[in-house]
Amino acid sequence: MEFKMLRFVVEDAVATITLDYAPTLNALDMNLALELEAALKQAEEDAGIKVVVLTGAGRAFCGGGDIRFMKAHCEEPDFADKSMGPLAGKLSEIVLYIKKMTKLVICAVAGAAAGGGCNLALGCDFVFATDNAKFLQAFVGIALIPDTGGGYMLPRAIGTHRAMDMFVTGRPVSAQECFELGLVKEVTTADELLPKATAFAKKLAAGPTLAYANMKKMMFISMYQGFEDFAKAEVALQNECAASADFREGITAFLEKRKAKFTGK
Repeated sequence: MEFKMLRFVVEDAVATITLDYAPTLNALDMNLALELEAALKQAEEDAGIKVVVLTGAGRAFCGGGDIRFMKAHCEEPDFADKSMGPLAGKLSEIVLYIKKMTKLVICAVAGAAAGGGCNLALGCDFVFATDNAKFLQAFVGIALIPDTGGGYMLPRAIGTHRAMDMFVTGRPVSAQECFELGLVKEVTTADELLPKATAFAKKLAAGPTLAYANMKKMMFISMYQGFEDFAKAEVALQNECAASADFREGITAFLEKRKAKFTGK
C-alpha cells in the first residue's frame, strides 16, 4: 500500500510509523485509519521487524477525530451509521489488533493526544511522552462517548473512578500525571523523545521476541478477552450520540470557538 498520510521506515529491526497529515493534526479519519491498519499489518507480517514505534509529526501526536469533516457531513441521512459507526469500529479494530500483535508497539507522544488519539496511544504496549504532552479524553466536549477502545482499556489501567474523571471532564492530563498513573513509561524533552523511544525499541528488538509475543498473548487473555464484544457495544452507543442534537451543537461550538449549549437531546 502506498502511504500518503503516514511514513513507514524500517531500521535495525524497528519499524517507525509516523502519522503525518498536518492539515488535521493527524486526525483519525477513515483514510488515515486504513493506512495505519495497513502499516501495522505490514510490520506484523515482516519477520525482519521485531518492534514497532508509533509517533506523530507536527504539533500533535493525534488531534482525535476530524471535526471539520464531522461538521460538513453530520446533517446527512444515516451519518451516524454510515460515517461515525464504521470509523469507530475501525479504530477499535486497530487498537485490538495492536493488543493481539506479536510485536511490541511503543508510542512516542509529543503535543496533544486527544480523543481517539489518546486511546490509540494508550492502546500501545509502552508510551513515551514529552514533558509538554497532553492526553485528553476530549469526546465529552462534542457530546460523544470515548471510542477507540478507551472505555475498555482505561478503567483497567487506572481504575473506574479515575477513568470516569477523565471521561466526564475531558480535562488535559499532563504527561507527568500520566506517568504517576502508570500510563506513561517515561517523560522526556522533545529532543529526547524519539531517540529514547527508538533506543528502547532497539534494546527490545535484541531480546527474546518469542517470549515477548507470549507475554502479549498472556496479557490479552488476562485483561482483554472481552474487548471484541465491547467494541460492538461501543459502536452502537457512539452512533446514538452521533445522531444527537448535542453532537451537532458540540462540533459547531468547537469550530466557532465558543462554549457549547447542550440540551441533553
